Amino acid sequence: MQFLDFPVKAAAMNQWLHQNMEAVVSMYEDRFDLYTFQHQLIEESSKIKVQNDNWWKKLRVMSTQPVLSQLSTILINQISIPVKRTKELRALTGWRYYYSLLLELADIAMPLVRTVISRLSDAISFFLVSLIGQSLGLIYTGIRQSLRWK
Repeated sequence: MQFLDFPVKAAAMNQWLHQNMEAVVSMYEDRFDLYTFQHQLIEESSKIKVQNDNWWKKLRVMSTQPVLSQLSTILINQISIPVKRTKELRALTGWRYYYSLLLELADIAMPLVRTVISRLSDAISFFLVSLIGQSLGLIYTGIRQSLRWK
């Protein structure tokens, strides 16, 4: 029975994530996510249809020319519309407010963090290259002196 509850729990978790995280992100990015339904027709040949029918319907004689029947499906499309949502962002309370503050902090701090990591990476690579270069130079000088090359 717990296996059957999994889709319900997954849908509830998805709804919670959307309400508390994705909705705040869309407010912060000044966009409104709209979901629309789109009707789409799918054509299926009669040979496949006959295979899916009941056994008593299989008794009829199939024609040599396949007749097309139409099935329809519904697709869900997402559209992002740019809208000023500053008032909604300021009206947030609780965890949603703290999450919006975290988004703002990340927006401000990320360029600084990237610059620091880049400079630190350059410094480490310079140190390693010079250290390895000096080590190889000393090894080469030691080999040259031991063999008494000029």
